[in-house]
Amino acid sequence: MTAKGWIILLSVLALLMIIEKIVAIRRDVNTYTFSDFLVNLSCGILERVFAFFWYYIFYVAAVWVFENVALWSIPFDATDLSNPMTWVTWFGGLLVADFLAYWHHRLSHEINFLWAAHIVHHQSEDINISTVFRVSFFAVINRSLFFIWMPVFGFPPALALSTILFVGAFQFVTHSRLIGKLGFLEKIFSTPSNHRVHHARNEKYIDHNYGHVFMFWDHMFGTYTPEEEEPDYGITTGFTSENAYNSVFFYWKDLYKRAKLASKFKDKIKLFFAKPVWTPDDVGYLPNQFEVDENGNRLLHVRPITKSFGLYMLLNNLLTLVFFVSLFGIVEDPKKTVFSDLIENKHLLVLVLTILFSVLAHGRLLDNMKGAKILDTVRLLVIAVGIPFAYSNTAVSAWIGPAIWAFTAVMILWLWINPKTHLATPGARLNTQTA
Repeated sequence: MTAKGWIILLSVLALLMIIEKIVAIRRDVNTYTFSDFLVNLSCGILERVFAFFWYYIFYVAAVWVFENVALWSIPFDATDLSNPMTWVTWFGGLLVADFLAYWHHRLSHEINFLWAAHIVHHQSEDINISTVFRVSFFAVINRSLFFIWMPVFGFPPALALSTILFVGAFQFVTHSRLIGKLGFLEKIFSTPSNHRVHHARNEKYIDHNYGHVFMFWDHMFGTYTPEEEEPDYGITTGFTSENAYNSVFFYWKDLYKRAKLASKFKDKIKLFFAKPVWTPDDVGYLPNQFEVDENGNRLLHVRPITKSFGLYMLLNNLLTLVFFVSLFGIVEDPKKTVFSDLIENKHLLVLVLTILFSVLAHGRLLDNMKGAKILDTVRLLVIAVGIPFAYSNTAVSAWIGPAIWAFTAVMILWLWINPKTHLATPGARLNTQTA
């Protein structure tokens, strides 16, 4: 996707999220927690930055597989949209892509090393459009190992890629608390109601409704269950960090800690391939992260922050998002770009390193970690030096430096003059979520 395409997509999503928020307020439904939204955004940026590079590896691999391994070749002309067979072929590709997505999704709940990547998407106790962003960059690799079968079955890479993108884009339709049941469509499609079940931590709902676009795979393989009452969201153990890197590596750390404690070597290996409910006999589960009230009821995790600090975080996260979109302005024609061109481009590498460092600093600030303000000051200084350098030989070099210097100077003053960031102490939990 080009930079212009990303701007259009993100603008549409921003508008939809604003509408979602307004409707939620009118219905008195809690849909967004601000800090959770920022984590979702940061996870999405990390995943898409990784995918930015992985796309070239996967596409080259898909072309090679199609030309050398494919069992047969399915004719498809993307330029002949008036031909009904073009759409029939594309829909056939969509069915295959959705079938593969179903099995990737299902196995990601049944095999620990796949769950370590997928658990990120389930950590949030909210469900809204921004929840779609909350994915691990490890999942990019895992998905490609399933979708590479499309060119093996004879689907041209361009067709495979378009159907895979459609399956991914459809997820923005399914993540909502505001849309009720949709009648007969519930049996056919992955609706918001069906997908709310999938995000549940209630025992009767866990490990159901894996479908991305269609639900008949779940009916076929016995994993479908309807929504009877709205579920409780999140993971059973709880997750309380607002750092995207913690989100991504959270369960990997759990697995390595338990594997280290296991006395039998076979259990150390089995742990990574077993179901998440299994642990070695001599190793218990790691402690839950959630807290309970005096009656033993689980408290929802919320990290309240001041309006001033919230605005500071929003502006700086949006700047990181601008850097991300800028990556796609560097590559004029992805189809004519090779991977070596990317890793040798100083402009691109400065942007990537700035993005990765920014996500780390944002997360430590939200978690109210010791030294977080110093780290974020370093981030702003890196931006002040690195971005003008990266754009030194471009058409915007005349104004990008002064604009960045002014922004970073204001942000540093804002960060240090405001003595209080969070309204509560680190790790505070409340039993109600902010709307």
